[in-house]
Amino acid sequence: MVVLQIHQFNGFVSSVSRAQTNQGRRRASTTVCVQTQLAPSLTQKIMESISVGGEAGGAGGAYSYNALKRLDNIWSNICTQPTGPQETQQIVSRVSGFSQDYSMGNNLVGTFDIVVCGGTLGIFLATALCAKGLRVAVVERNAIKGRDQEWNISRKEMKELTEVRVLTEDEIEEVIAAKFNPNRCGFENLGDIWVEDILNLGVSPAKLVETVKQRFISLGGVILEDSSLSSIVIYNDLAVMQLSKGDTLSSRLVIDAMGNFSPILKQIKRGRKPDGMCLVVGSCAHGFKENSSSDVIYSSSSVTRVADSNVQLFWEAFPAGSGPLDRTTYMFTYTEPQSTSPSLEDLLEEYWKLMPKYQGVSLDELEILRVVYGIFPTYRNSFVQ
Repeated sequence: MVVLQIHQFNGFVSSVSRAQTNQGRRRASTTVCVQTQLAPSLTQKIMESISVGGEAGGAGGAYSYNALKRLDNIWSNICTQPTGPQETQQIVSRVSGFSQDYSMGNNLVGTFDIVVCGGTLGIFLATALCAKGLRVAVVERNAIKGRDQEWNISRKEMKELTEVRVLTEDEIEEVIAAKFNPNRCGFENLGDIWVEDILNLGVSPAKLVETVKQRFISLGGVILEDSSLSSIVIYNDLAVMQLSKGDTLSSRLVIDAMGNFSPILKQIKRGRKPDGMCLVVGSCAHGFKENSSSDVIYSSSSVTRVADSNVQLFWEAFPAGSGPLDRTTYMFTYTEPQSTSPSLEDLLEEYWKLMPKYQGVSLDELEILRVVYGIFPTYRNSFVQ
């Protein structure tokens, strides 16, 4: 059987001083610890002033300041991680023999043609497979739902979902929240190139994922939400999966759609440190008066100093479907994971400085609706063993 892989002490500073006093022949050493609360960053002020609810799983699904700090801690740990293979949890193992020779316990959910691990994007593939008459299950550690922040896509790409019976033409129209043209590409003041129909649709992930989820269920698909993958044992005839809640599934094929931080991927790469990282920050805000076109990719400078690192910053900007004056702007960069790399909060602090000039608007004129961020690891060799 086959497993298939799809491809600081926060807010405080501690000060320690030592005083020594002579009392006759007696010497005493005293340590005094003083904690001074740092002033909150602009990012913290903005994010804590926004009402956050219903955060979703997957990249870009979290918006809170606490979630930002958690992701920055993950990024910091990656930066300080040693190079080379590391000891990792063995999620997948192989056993010689057939599954019927081994007990699966009393919690067998069923035997499937395919089990897809990771539902936010996996639900699309699972639905297409289910539409072909295969028995398919989806395992998702959270709830399968789309985030509030729109996905940008072209109509040609959306129509491909109708060809594999994941969506109908009418459903495509229902999930489109914004349409816009033309779309700019520009680098370092060397002139702009304007294109049509490239990433010019804003699609509601919440509506899209829910629509596809219901299609999957109507086709006989099985969903196991709030269930993390514990292990996969591959026999000669089937792969047997154990989930965190104790459920067991068996399948002819397992597809890993859990993303860049999948435990299966981590095992395949033997815990190796990523060679590079794409860091993305941005916001959706209300108050943009010029809001009829988009930037597919734009860069106005070759090098910018952020924290202790020199980086090249790229931009994207799209009208948002929540209102005619609402716009989403992203700033991203590529960097090697190292101790001098900027944090996501460092980048956001730079974003608040640069975005108003980039978009020709004052920050005071904008109402920030949400803040978005993410990290996306890259490897020179995607299949290193």
